[in-house]
Amino acid sequence: MKTIQRLGSPVFIIAVLLLVLNDWYLKENYPNALTGKLSDFAGLFAFPFLLSVLFPRRAMAMYSGTFLLFIVWKSPLVQPVIDVLRHIRLPVQRTVDYTDYVALAILPFSYYEFKRPVNYILKPVLVNFIAVFSALAFIATSMPPGETVNYTDINKMYTFKFSKRELVSRLNLLQLEYVNDMEKWGSAKVDFDSKANIFYYKDPKDTVAMLIDYEKVRDTDTVFFRTMYAGANVTGNDTSSNLKLVRLRGYVLRAGKGDYKTKAIKFFEKIVVRRIKNYK
Repeated sequence: MKTIQRLGSPVFIIAVLLLVLNDWYLKENYPNALTGKLSDFAGLFAFPFLLSVLFPRRAMAMYSGTFLLFIVWKSPLVQPVIDVLRHIRLPVQRTVDYTDYVALAILPFSYYEFKRPVNYILKPVLVNFIAVFSALAFIATSMPPGETVNYTDINKMYTFKFSKRELVSRLNLLQLEYVNDMEKWGSAKVDFDSKANIFYYKDPKDTVAMLIDYEKVRDTDTVFFRTMYAGANVTGNDTSSNLKLVRLRGYVLRAGKGDYKTKAIKFFEKIVVRRIKNYK
């Protein structure tokens, strides 16, 4: 029997269908502990199974690699990569939850199903359909549905116990970190215009970041952070400072029901406010 015929395994097909159903319907409409873990179990069963069918001589490597990849994916180690992908509007979703590691227990059962003697006789067109559908399912479920938001007049204030000069310095440092990540993981080199204080790709019009000049920025100026798709006012004195979020634009992932505007603001707080607070 050709290895490709193993794609006719009912257990494999059910796992792929469960993965799609859970990520695109159940998790959004019935968020609970079961739907939160179901995709991990289904994905860890089906993903290495498909890879092993495509590369049968490296089946053990496919399962070992999946084991290690899942551990890293569910850890903070890949967060810089995910941040960059989201900044370039690729809606990749990942939740750090170490209890998800329990789903790794499904791997031996998947390997057993792959190695189990079977006698499927599927027509080539059906085998190709299952293979393509499964591959698309893994891609689609890693980039769940969402929407592009463009909110103005948010006017949410964040206060810090350090000077305005320090706040500007930390905001510039944050932008430099994201520019560095973009250049490291992106496909194009980022250039810098020292006169305009901007980072850009091929053309200065394609600005990805603009450093703030403390001597020139006024309290009424709206500073635009291209790397965060946000606009804010920076105010303060020698002992305290404020960052007022004025507008926000970006891609918000749908993870259950809720207010997308609130999700967008929380994402800004995570990638901007929390980080500038933690700088030493």
